[in-house]
Amino acid sequence: MAKLNRWLVAPGVMALVAVATVGPVPVTVAASASASASAAVADGWTGTWSVAYETTGGTFPAQSTTRQIVHTSIGGTATRLRLSNVFNDEPLTLSDFHVAQRASGSSIVAATDRSVTFGGQASVTIPAGGEAVSDAVPFEVLPESDVAVSFYAPVRAEGVSSHQFAFADQYLANGNVTGAASLSVMQTFSSYFILSDLEVLNPAATGSVVALGASITEGHLSSYGTNRRYPNLLAARLNASGRTVGVLNEGIAGNQLLGVGTGPSALDRFERDVLGRSGVRSVIFADNPINDLASGREPTGTQLIDGLKQLITKAHAADVAFYCATLTPFEGHWAWSPSRETARGQYNAFVRGSGSGCDAVVDFDTATHDPAAPTKFRADIDSGDHLHPNDVGMQAMANTIPVTLFGAGAPVPAPITLAQSFNNTAVSADANTNPANFDGGGASFSAEALASGGAAAGGTVTVDGVRLAWPASAGTGQPDNTIAAGQLISVPGTGDTLGLLFTAAYGPAFGTGTVRYTDDTTQTFSVSSPDWFVAAPPSDGASTLVAVAAYQNRQGNARFEAPSAVFGATVPLTPGKTVASVKLPVAGGVPVQAGLPTLHVFAVGLGTRS
Repeated sequence: MAKLNRWLVAPGVMALVAVATVGPVPVTVAASASASASAAVADGWTGTWSVAYETTGGTFPAQSTTRQIVHTSIGGTATRLRLSNVFNDEPLTLSDFHVAQRASGSSIVAATDRSVTFGGQASVTIPAGGEAVSDAVPFEVLPESDVAVSFYAPVRAEGVSSHQFAFADQYLANGNVTGAASLSVMQTFSSYFILSDLEVLNPAATGSVVALGASITEGHLSSYGTNRRYPNLLAARLNASGRTVGVLNEGIAGNQLLGVGTGPSALDRFERDVLGRSGVRSVIFADNPINDLASGREPTGTQLIDGLKQLITKAHAADVAFYCATLTPFEGHWAWSPSRETARGQYNAFVRGSGSGCDAVVDFDTATHDPAAPTKFRADIDSGDHLHPNDVGMQAMANTIPVTLFGAGAPVPAPITLAQSFNNTAVSADANTNPANFDGGGASFSAEALASGGAAAGGTVTVDGVRLAWPASAGTGQPDNTIAAGQLISVPGTGDTLGLLFTAAYGPAFGTGTVRYTDDTTQTFSVSSPDWFVAAPPSDGASTLVAVAAYQNRQGNARFEAPSAVFGATVPLTPGKTVASVKLPVAGGVPVQAGLPTLHVFAVGLGTRS
């Protein structure tokens, strides 16, 4: 799905989104649209995901189901939903809410599906301009995972509060199918409606941090559908460091600090979008002033600084720490001018100076600018429009935020070798197939066929110039691979590239892993594997076919005449850094379960890419 391209918005222009619809049902509960930070912390709930609403414009068709996908930051043992009708001047009634772990696309893991109630009722009426909070739902939320939230609209509803850019697919279907494992999708869109927060109970959580900003914070021109926004990457860093802190993205493209761009100004929405978030302990304020500079009003640096001071005062009055981010460069973008550059410089100098009132400085400017031309992005982090960073830039921003701002982390488990984590036997000798059970159904790779096809026990397999050791235990009846489920792996050696060998069972598998460096910075990477029956080069280019066995084995020393495949991929590493550990992906972001796709990792290593 193509990305929508809207960044800086002209003064007074509000972008409208049309997509989905709703209708009446028994009425229940409504809560106020804002809450104090102290109350949000006191009730034991912590936000794991949130979004800021900016306007109306959504439409729910009559008798339709909407399924929205949100990406969590921390996990928990129970969850609740917060719904927003803040920009609608009419009450809104919806029903039959469900939460579940997302499997892939619009499909959910059926065994995880849970109904959600409001005051014990299946339907809820949200008052005009208000919000509603669900009852607690016993539901295991995993960190850095996709959760599907589905709801039913009995009758058509217009003027629904919306957040235009989700940067991930959302789904609309006919009828009441909120609990269905998969949807017959009528429409795919990329906006959020109604759902404003997913909150969790987690006794280890130490609160949440709100990322308040505009399109850079929101994730414009990061890779679509991959959760590479800087707040997502910060969440991965915090989790890797043993810190359980919810990271909440309150970015709105085109939003301003002082004026009305897209949605209310940061000053006007601070109470609702920051202080009203569950468990909020701190806020990182970033890129809004760039939109003020690009507006027809073009405030001075002093005016921007005055607005920043007001935000700091609001935060401190609520006992919330305020972390000031420097403004990133944007020369080369249409909005840049020498006078705007002067104002940016004044603002950044104030943020970096003593007496600013900032509780810490997050230096996004230094993390992204070209040292030889400080008014411009470094070439390797420029998305191409000279305003928004790409994935590399988003990672650089996340890495410049000191994790020590969020307290002392819990002890991080020591990484183990991949061989120590082996928990599955995928390869069998033709003369003794019984010890292997790759897929849970008695199937396995043939050691002899794999050796002929490119992967011999104890040998090496090369992926993009990186030489990886194929397990010596393959074909011996001993475990030879790891079903990836977030294991923390040590990776000895040196090199500029991480290499992996893998395959999948029960369909294609995908997931996101994390490289942790010795300087406590991190880098996320994606792994996508076809099913082992797909003995052909992947069409998406996300992995490489490295070995093909001409036939498979079955328990009972039986042979099955079908090819099977092993794949590989490489990940360029950050230059000059040393790898401390690699966290393996969790396939689909869901726990390993029978009948669901599993990602099997045979080798992980470092090398130099050819």
